[in-house]
Amino acid sequence: MEMTTKTFDAVAESRKWKEAVALETEGMTRDEVVAYFDRDAVNRRFLSALERSGPQEAGSVSKA
Repeated sequence: MEMTTKTFDAVAESRKWKEAVALETEGMTRDEVVAYFDRDAVNRRFLSALERSGPQEAGSVSKA
């Protein structure tokens, strides 16, 4: 069996995401946290982050 080197660490990325979200939601009320995780708001933040990250290597993201 051939060994491969891991190029993406999903656990580390998940921990980074959780830490970032904890920092962003710190001090928010329950209603503010619910609004933070609203699907439309999450989609807008995700698309904004993609735009800031530069051109995509393969495929494209629809802004529908």
